[in-house]
Amino acid sequence: MFYLFGLILSSLLTTQYTVYYLQTRMFPNSSLSSSDNMSACNVNTSTKEYHERTTVQKTATQIGIYRALIESLPALITSSIIGGLSDRYGRTRILIYTTILSFLSACLTNILIYLEINVYYLLFSSAVYSIGGGLYGTLSICFAYISDVTSPGKQRTLMIAFLEASIGFGGAVSGFVSGFIIESFGFFYASIFVSASAFSSVLVIVLFLPPLRPPDILISKTTTLENVRASFIFYFETSPKRYKYVLAIVSFMFGTFSILGKLNIEVLYQLNAPFCWSSLKVGYYSAISTSASMILGVACVKVLQKWFVDEVIAIFGGISGMAANTVEAFALSDQILFLVPVIGFLNRLVFPIIRAMLSKLTPPDRQGALFAGIAVVEILAGMASSLGTSVIYKETVETMRGLVFLVLAGSAFLNVFFLLIYRVKNGGSKTLPIQDVTKIITETQKLIGDEG
Repeated sequence: MFYLFGLILSSLLTTQYTVYYLQTRMFPNSSLSSSDNMSACNVNTSTKEYHERTTVQKTATQIGIYRALIESLPALITSSIIGGLSDRYGRTRILIYTTILSFLSACLTNILIYLEINVYYLLFSSAVYSIGGGLYGTLSICFAYISDVTSPGKQRTLMIAFLEASIGFGGAVSGFVSGFIIESFGFFYASIFVSASAFSSVLVIVLFLPPLRPPDILISKTTTLENVRASFIFYFETSPKRYKYVLAIVSFMFGTFSILGKLNIEVLYQLNAPFCWSSLKVGYYSAISTSASMILGVACVKVLQKWFVDEVIAIFGGISGMAANTVEAFALSDQILFLVPVIGFLNRLVFPIIRAMLSKLTPPDRQGALFAGIAVVEILAGMASSLGTSVIYKETVETMRGLVFLVLAGSAFLNVFFLLIYRVKNGGSKTLPIQDVTKIITETQKLIGDEG
């Protein structure tokens, strides 16, 4: 919760600060740089303000492309390694490493904003964050930790979903307060909140999270190449489960693409005409969106499990995301835009459900490697989504701003398509929890022994 509070606040803060910085530096005498620019908020392409706003939007989108690359490429390497290391070296030690790097990244952002240094230097802060594995590297270790303390089946699905809901709560609170913090205290003090939240996540791990693995296990027992290989062997080794691994991870990839590239583009979309939202509105929307999808949506898992298997629940999530993106593409008023998170409240179920599906297929001693591989796929798909949406938005902002959301709806459709194939090939069977399988085997052996 602390980690996501700081991360969402940082994302909202950075995007808005970038737009503010560019407006005040590129067009210092424009009405866009004044505190009240509502008079300039129109879609009349012949006005000076329209061309200035479009120029700022394109430049901010270009910076977003650079940020997406820098936040993703180092994280790919880190995330592919730390999962295997956590299987042998312990989850908590790796979590301390990832969260400390996020804290240092936030501190660097504080300095850059305070000194009002060129926004391009914020990319250095992104690099520090990425070296630590970023969000997905950190979450991969959290999910592996959850797998260590749960049994396969509904319990693990629920606990993974609960972890998604808890980070969603942190993100929702961040959205609600971000606009107030930015408008009341300014960008610098908002960045201080980010640092404090990141530091709090470190303290929670150090002070309260019990280690599950012996501290004397040597890291030298596995090489870096072996750790990387272990993260992806599931999808290549000959096994009756291989097709399930492949279909699930491909579906996860398209689901990730349809969700992760939206946040920064949505903020630019909302700051642009015909909406021209303030920081408060942007924050409220983020809070509602996060609350609906990561708290309310995930809370539905327990209910849906009564009637549906995991892959069907994930299909519902994909359909929800597809409908939400389609509505967002054609929104012209605040009321319609605020309906988008309501329609898409199930969309993020794709993440916990497919993670749980893959986890139930995997032995206990390979959970860290599995989630590390998932994190790498998540980073790759997220990077592709961020780059793709940024390029599309930059090229279509003057003609059809909402086209980017139709592309995301198409990706959600492919997510549903591959889940349907998984469901059909799975033959409607459910995966028995390990303890149930063990019980059956034990009773069968006892029966055979008695008859013998």
